[in-house]
Amino acid sequence: MRPRQIFSVLLLLLASSLCTHAQEAKPAAADDSIQAADKLFHSGKTEEAATAYEALLKADAAQAHVRAMLIRTRLLQQKVDEANELAREGTAREDATAELFAALGDVHFRRAQMGEAETAYLRAKRMDPKQLRAYLGLARLYDAFSMHRHAYDLLNVAHDLAPGDMDVQRQWMNRLPRRERMQALENYLSVGHPEDAQKTRWMREYLAYLKATVDKPSHGCRQINKPEHTEIELLLLLRDANHLRGLGLPVKFNNHSSRLMLDTGASGIMIGRAAAKRAGLEELSRISFTGIGDHGPQNGYMAVVKHLQIGSLEFEDCVVEVSDRRNIVEDDGLIGANVFDSYLVEIDGPSRVVRLSPLPARPGDKATTSHLQTDESNAEEEAADTNSARHLPKDRYVAPEMAGWTKIFRFGHDLLIPTQLNDKLSTLFLLDTGSQSNIVSTRAAREVTKVHHDDMMRVKGISGEVEKVYSAYDVTLKFGHFSQKNEYMIALDMDSTSRYTGTEVSGTIGFTSLRILNMKIDYRDGLVDFVYDPKKVKLHIP
Repeated sequence: MRPRQIFSVLLLLLASSLCTHAQEAKPAAADDSIQAADKLFHSGKTEEAATAYEALLKADAAQAHVRAMLIRTRLLQQKVDEANELAREGTAREDATAELFAALGDVHFRRAQMGEAETAYLRAKRMDPKQLRAYLGLARLYDAFSMHRHAYDLLNVAHDLAPGDMDVQRQWMNRLPRRERMQALENYLSVGHPEDAQKTRWMREYLAYLKATVDKPSHGCRQINKPEHTEIELLLLLRDANHLRGLGLPVKFNNHSSRLMLDTGASGIMIGRAAAKRAGLEELSRISFTGIGDHGPQNGYMAVVKHLQIGSLEFEDCVVEVSDRRNIVEDDGLIGANVFDSYLVEIDGPSRVVRLSPLPARPGDKATTSHLQTDESNAEEEAADTNSARHLPKDRYVAPEMAGWTKIFRFGHDLLIPTQLNDKLSTLFLLDTGSQSNIVSTRAAREVTKVHHDDMMRVKGISGEVEKVYSAYDVTLKFGHFSQKNEYMIALDMDSTSRYTGTEVSGTIGFTSLRILNMKIDYRDGLVDFVYDPKKVKLHIP
């Protein structure tokens, strides 16, 4: 249950001039108004809830619960600056509550101020050991930072405190076996919730996929051959005869060959309908997806590939996404580097190879089975028995040989690396080999340099062409152990990317930078490393 305001101070001040009936009626009426605003929020009527909370806060600025709920509403509306101002004003008051500090943590998290977020959540937890939002916030933060056991334990506490809370339900259902998860998701979607329309649509599409597969074995993309180490040559993908736009992998779907761009900014495998038709793939359930571009969600479907081959690796029973469009951008499709997340992944751009090797064994761990992670729900299926110690998630392990690697934040398939802009601004950038150029958000760029509208530049992604493109000049990026000066960078509004990720994404480190590096990724532990060899760059990069 959420805390309710009693207005005892107000009643004491008015006691001498109001009768007993009025003393009782006013707080009851105020309580009713708060409950009505909360009901609007939880039923997904965000605009109406915001109006109600604003009116209540205007009448009495000391209402901590009302302020905290207005902060949450502003974050859902993507009015991050307003949420930040409300949170700072509220926590500066002497009567600031644990709920307000948890809301401040949510604001810091959305602004990618992860250290400040942790401090605010921990303070809220100390002030009130039963403050639900503090546990949920810490669970989300630690999960992104690959402290998965910490996150697991915190969510357990949140579930014990409020199993009926909508945010708890949304996270908890991922732990359930497929049939129970399907029922929980169906129940969750049967009432309104304050997600945006696209997130709700994705949840309904996932429910349709569960219904289509609930009585069938999990599509685990099992590896048929099991080489301990493998090396796959990267293909040159050309924009035209003189310009390289990416590197790809040779992939066979049911023995039909395709060329897929290797994309660290994508998830799983997505192909166009032409490649799917060649392979004889059949639709399981409908989906939609988004990416760079202003043409909104694109449509497609889920399908299962009986036999999948990538280089010398062979897999069976793999889920892929198929676009209704003939091709994805200009290729047969995309393959996210996260499909290899049970391996240590090495993308050697200068040598044009991908190397896959075993992850370092944690102390006491047995050897793990390799598989291709083409369906993000597979891990959830395998972890359904949460009472079994072998299925419990583990915190990040930094092997001795990886002590110098960079710790990153992982949001699903997205890898966000701490990046300094001109030594002035600390941000998170997406590692994205599928983006041809480095990109900076207009919001971040304006804090460190001048930004100009660029009528000549064209940027196109999965969601079509970007309508407004800007130029930012003299931007130095510092990430990992590297510093790179960019005399010119493309600047875009990246608010939609930040909204779907849940934290501020201030840009992408794209192919132009990553192609000259040997990038090593440990998805399990949220670690990356980069090696730069100028001799290899001169020898191999066309």
